[in-house]
Amino acid sequence: MDKENIFEFIKDPEKLKLLVTANEVLNINKNSNNKIIFVYSAPKVGSTSIVSSLRIFGADKFVIIHIHDEEMLKVLGHINGITVNEIILFNKYLGKDVYVIDIYRSPIERKISVFFEKIGAYHFNNTENLVNEYNVTKVINRFNNIFDYIGLGDHFMDMYNINIPNQFDYKNKYLLVEENGIKYIKLRLKDSIIWGHILTNIFGTRICVIKDYESSNKPIKKLYNAFKREYKIPNNFLENIIQCKYFNYYYSLEERLQYFNEWSQKSSENYNGYTVDQYKIYQEITLENSHIDYIQLDHYFDEGCLCKACGLKRAEVASKIMRGLHISDRIVHTDAKNEFIQKRVICVNNINRVLQNIPKKVNVNGFKPNLKTIVKGKR
Repeated sequence: MDKENIFEFIKDPEKLKLLVTANEVLNINKNSNNKIIFVYSAPKVGSTSIVSSLRIFGADKFVIIHIHDEEMLKVLGHINGITVNEIILFNKYLGKDVYVIDIYRSPIERKISVFFEKIGAYHFNNTENLVNEYNVTKVINRFNNIFDYIGLGDHFMDMYNINIPNQFDYKNKYLLVEENGIKYIKLRLKDSIIWGHILTNIFGTRICVIKDYESSNKPIKKLYNAFKREYKIPNNFLENIIQCKYFNYYYSLEERLQYFNEWSQKSSENYNGYTVDQYKIYQEITLENSHIDYIQLDHYFDEGCLCKACGLKRAEVASKIMRGLHISDRIVHTDAKNEFIQKRVICVNNINRVLQNIPKKVNVNGFKPNLKTIVKGKR
């Protein structure tokens, strides 16, 4: 896209209509906050952790949109005919303060995570509970066959259509690039321990980062943990990883050497996976055989509802996080609403018990206690 005519596409009436509809579907128009954060990244890089953390500590300050690609727009929002970048630019055109966040994850770990994300419904056409009992050698062979074709690409370099610095900022451990008035942020998953500090500085409000819902905690965890223990990367795979342009950009020389040394200790002889044509056939057969609907439960720790009940639950969770306490309850509208109602019922019952214990004839200077005056704290 010509940088000088970056907003030209908005003048097309049909495109404009689609963009307005997209903002409605994404609930951008329903939020009065002027600051929009698009977490626009590849899957399985730690983005849900960022989204939930931003929601817990900034739902009242930011509009937070999580998206991976145009296919996700189509499936979840029935949005066709426009790109994610066009939606981002459109909101800048409307005068919004727009941020876009992407994350780089170390390549081998990302591939493993992508593979296990749909290992049952997609790769083995079976339930996760049954796949959990599979022989790990069988699973490793399948993973090696498709290794070259999963967990590819980088949104910051490939999708954003921006000019990037010649070198990643290894000292501050993030990039902040402003182009067309939009601020693009690049983080690394390996630095997640300091994400809270980075995001707090960027957005000017305290943000603590919670952990993502990791595969080691999912129903497939038995097989996942066995895979991590047993997997040895073929030497030719490791050599290709070391030459990857993304890996060489986001990791310093010292970090690359350390990564290579760690994995070379868990390496094995060369392996020839599927050719391009073989992988195409694999995809076709896999999709034809797949009969189990894949629905990812517990995707976010905070689902992002802005109702009063969720807001109170969010404040409670944020307080616990800042005090270093363990948190387990997700912020889900139905649960938060039920908890809110239960607390109100308990509160009313406690007040009623207090009233029942007050003598009926008590009247000091004309004061007659009742539920209304006690709740308001009046005399």
